Amino acid sequence: MGLKLQKQQKSIGEISKKGELTMKKVGMDLLDKYINGELGEVKKCDTDAHIEIRQVLERFQQGYSERNLEKVDTFVEELFIKGEDTCVLGTATGELFLGSDEVKELIKGDWEYWGNVNINWEDAHISMKNQAAWFSTTGTVSYSFEHTPERYDGYVDFIKNIAEDSKITPKQRVAFINQVLTLTYHQREGKKREYLWPMGLSGVLLKDGGKWKISHLQFSLPKSNFPDERFESSEEFIENYNNQNNKVKEYKNNQITEELKALLRTLEIQLIGQSEVSQEVVKKYFTQYNVPSIIGTENNLHFGVNSISEFFSQQGDLTLSLDLDHAIAQNNKELIWVEATGLLKKNISEDNLAELTLKDLGNLFSSEVESKEKIFAAHKAVACSLREGASGEAYTYPVRLTAVVSKEDENLVFENIHFSFPSYWIFEGKL
Repeated sequence: MGLKLQKQQKSIGEISKKGELTMKKVGMDLLDKYINGELGEVKKCDTDAHIEIRQVLERFQQGYSERNLEKVDTFVEELFIKGEDTCVLGTATGELFLGSDEVKELIKGDWEYWGNVNINWEDAHISMKNQAAWFSTTGTVSYSFEHTPERYDGYVDFIKNIAEDSKITPKQRVAFINQVLTLTYHQREGKKREYLWPMGLSGVLLKDGGKWKISHLQFSLPKSNFPDERFESSEEFIENYNNQNNKVKEYKNNQITEELKALLRTLEIQLIGQSEVSQEVVKKYFTQYNVPSIIGTENNLHFGVNSISEFFSQQGDLTLSLDLDHAIAQNNKELIWVEATGLLKKNISEDNLAELTLKDLGNLFSSEVESKEKIFAAHKAVACSLREGASGEAYTYPVRLTAVVSKEDENLVFENIHFSFPSYWIFEGKL
């Protein structure tokens, strides 16, 4: 987010780090097959508590709109639970902020360096259980690009670094440079251009001193044709993953239990990677007393047993391995919040990858997009395919999730799950 954007801009200009769990545009639909649950389809409650929570989200939006750095401390103190248990997961690997003091650093970085954020607080889906509540919603973040000598100097330096990177093969280097050139050299009108990228946001609020305050948040951005981070593409991505897992050791009040780990393992065994997930299976592991929900990796929201059943049934032959030794949880008696990372794996042969790319191009050419954009989208799809193919047939992607869990009839069940890939690059035309 903001902090990562600042660091990355110093070295490669307009390219920077930022998040998402699919390859929809080339046919590999990991966890998110065109099942678009819309916020408006779920009945919005207007109890006093729901109104109060929306007011908290509105004030959150106001802070991000005003971006007054002198008010960061006041903003966090008024809207977030104070102490070490508060946790925010940003869009990139390594953006795990533990405790309200670290949250202040995140907010300061976002307001100083990130794009303009707008969240759909009015239509946020809100559920609650006594003194605890959780929400999910969508939003946007803006990114601006312009033709400047500094921008192109940054791209040249970045491409030079790729060409000299001895940690990856020459074939990988050439394919990566080709992808960068595709995204950076496309003709665009206007000296300065602004884009709105879709964003997902979910979180937990608790009653604190009679007021609702935020305890946990996750931000997410969708991926491009492929997830940004793949272990076979760079050792840096493995290091990023391990560093974030090591950071969880700083979470001093970790309340992860074997019972909670057993529920999380159902994602590996019963839900992800199955050709069909019945509604009965979903009912076994998700709440029956509230409307269960999922934010998928393209930031699509899915509500209810039927939509969640379809969501899990559209994944293909995937393998998910969660690193539960580095999962963290907080139990507030009313509910449990958990954060975990894992690896999603699949094999794709070069021929199959080419077939998927051609299928994607066929869908593109039959769409109503203007021809100029079709040419760029086709160029981008081919460049991405060549880059991915250069790293071999094994695909290993780091995945993050946060979940809200409660106990029903003596069993733990999911109320909400938010999946995402870590976002790493910001290129014009990426999304």
